[in-house]
Amino acid sequence: MRKVFNQAKAILILLAIAALIAAAGQDKPSQESKPPASGQAEEQRERVGGTIASVGVDRMEIKRMDGSSMTVMVDDQTRYRQGQQEIQLEDLKAGDRVFVRGAANANKEFVATLVRRMTEEEIQRFQNMGERVFGEIISIDNSQIKVRSPRTGEKTVVVNDQTVMMKDGQPITLKDLKVGDRIFAAGKETGGQFVATRLMTGQFRGPGRRESNPEH
Repeated sequence: MRKVFNQAKAILILLAIAALIAAAGQDKPSQESKPPASGQAEEQRERVGGTIASVGVDRMEIKRMDGSSMTVMVDDQTRYRQGQQEIQLEDLKAGDRVFVRGAANANKEFVATLVRRMTEEEIQRFQNMGERVFGEIISIDNSQIKVRSPRTGEKTVVVNDQTVMMKDGQPITLKDLKVGDRIFAAGKETGGQFVATRLMTGQFRGPGRRESNPEH
């Protein structure tokens, strides 16, 4: 049991990183950004992930996962981390993959409060994880879970006896899920169906801090 728990914990950390980066694809804050449409979650405007293109004394240019570019401003309140360690702005360089948390200021500039550089191990695990789906559950029909995401629309996730499911860091079963829950699933498209090997919901521990579910 201890071995299974440790494996589940490792999966949990990995999914946290991937989910946060995946969630970043929903929003595109920039100096030219417009106010979000009514009802859009605030947190969708506060996360971005990508690769650093350049670093300056008060800003960095980031190439996002969808190929677009944006400017991220930094100041003396911005924190920098890699794994469990604090780092400095001067430690960052072009080519680093980062996750940024921040918010738009009065001038509509996106100002980072936290910049997290991914470690090589995290990047490798993320690349090997396979396809990913996240969103809010809108229906559950036997082993099929239909979710909706502002970025990808509706998607059906199929679970089976091999799917590892977690909630708040603890193993669960399909009956523990309900409509309205937000989930993150990793798996593979097979025969026109997305079959999940791992699925998580609730709160989980990302690297270095407590994080909420992928769309929070």
